[in-house]
Amino acid sequence: MNEKLKHTIDFINQQVGKDCGFSTPKNYFEEVEETINTSIFIDNLPKNKAFNTPDSYFDEIEAQIQSKLTTEQITETKVISLRKRVLQYIPVAAAASVLLFIGINYFNTQKITFEDITITDIESWYENGYGDIDNSELAVTLNTSELDEDILASISDETLEDYLDSVDTPTLINEIEQ
Repeated sequence: MNEKLKHTIDFINQQVGKDCGFSTPKNYFEEVEETINTSIFIDNLPKNKAFNTPDSYFDEIEAQIQSKLTTEQITETKVISLRKRVLQYIPVAAAASVLLFIGINYFNTQKITFEDITITDIESWYENGYGDIDNSELAVTLNTSELDEDILASISDETLEDYLDSVDTPTLINEIEQ
């Protein structure tokens, strides 16, 4: 009968996949020390609760939050109009600009005369297109005695010929007619 029992146990072990009757979980011996230390630590923890909540705290918290939110929504924030502030400063700015204008004109003791204006200032005025004067008006204002005859004598014939060659004929005729 012993032999029959042995064959039965072997058959069952083959079907179940066990080599012997006793087995341990994987990594049992590597984790057993940590498991024992953890259970000892948990057993040494105090049994009373460290943090207590008032009775029916979680039932009342939602109502408290809702009441705070509704009171905050009722209070309106003040809106300060930027337009009103700007309109308040406009008279101040106007008064300051008037005082500045009067102060500059009143305290400016330096008088500007025609002698202060240089020829280069006048030339730059006309070159930049600020002056509106044609050749006939310019000829009237120029004194003929101021023309230097030496300037005309210093122009060589070649320079005069080059100038006449560079100017086209209709432009030259228009200059002579004016």
